[in-house]
Amino acid sequence: MYSQEITRAHKAAIVIAIDQSCSMGGRMVVDGWNISKAEAVAMVAGRIIDELILRSKRDNTIRDYYDIAIVGYSDGDVYSLLDNDFGFAPIAQLAKREVAHTSYLLSHLTLNGVSSFYEDVSLWVKPRAEGDTPMYKMFTRVHEIVERWCLEESHRESFPPIVFNITDGEASDADEEVLRGAAHRLMQSGTNDGNTLLVNIHISSNTLHPPIIFPSEGELPLSDRYALLLKDISSVMPKQFTAQIIECRTNSYNFADAYYAMSYNASITELIAMLTIGTRSARSY
Repeated sequence: MYSQEITRAHKAAIVIAIDQSCSMGGRMVVDGWNISKAEAVAMVAGRIIDELILRSKRDNTIRDYYDIAIVGYSDGDVYSLLDNDFGFAPIAQLAKREVAHTSYLLSHLTLNGVSSFYEDVSLWVKPRAEGDTPMYKMFTRVHEIVERWCLEESHRESFPPIVFNITDGEASDADEEVLRGAAHRLMQSGTNDGNTLLVNIHISSNTLHPPIIFPSEGELPLSDRYALLLKDISSVMPKQFTAQIIECRTNSYNFADAYYAMSYNASITELIAMLTIGTRSARSY
């Protein structure tokens, strides 16, 4: 299982679900720039779409290798962040859109001092931070679109969908058991190649607690209820990801039989790494 790589005949489905509750208005420092978590995640999501479009270019055309959905959830609602109906948008369709851009002055500390430069960012996603965190409703709505995608005959042999849930807090619309049920139903959907991969990325601006990325069994603190809940609602990563996961886990060089598709207290750097590993699972050749 999980043996496929994307081909001209087999698309990949990628969902990025973004918590846009009020707590995402908290500040964090990204490359020397003080911004809200909502702005940082929107910037990263924009980078990922740009990269997927770039990967789909062949002979000056865009091959329809990916179906993309980016959804937000906050204030009791779940909604598309790509200005389309709630569902997937083909990458070739997205590539035709005119998207606004902005530039940010970023700074990096180097051996010779501080290096500053402007980075051009596509504004695919509008930052938002308000209301509560309807994560249960999000899992339920995403399950609906993922299951429809998987049931299409042309997708039956594709690599299974990958769903990234980016959040900084807990669900406001369900207790733990109900949330587990919704997440497990989502993970039980899939194609002939395997079940849908659910990757939960908990981001934090708290630098006092080291991030936990792709943990193995027993690595999570038993006293941290929320970290254990995230493990329970996350997929086990397929074996083909192991080399990339070990490279990403810079704080641990221990090899494990299995790694969970989650992070806890991740920074934006870890967020980018996890999104990159996941989206490259269906890399085009």
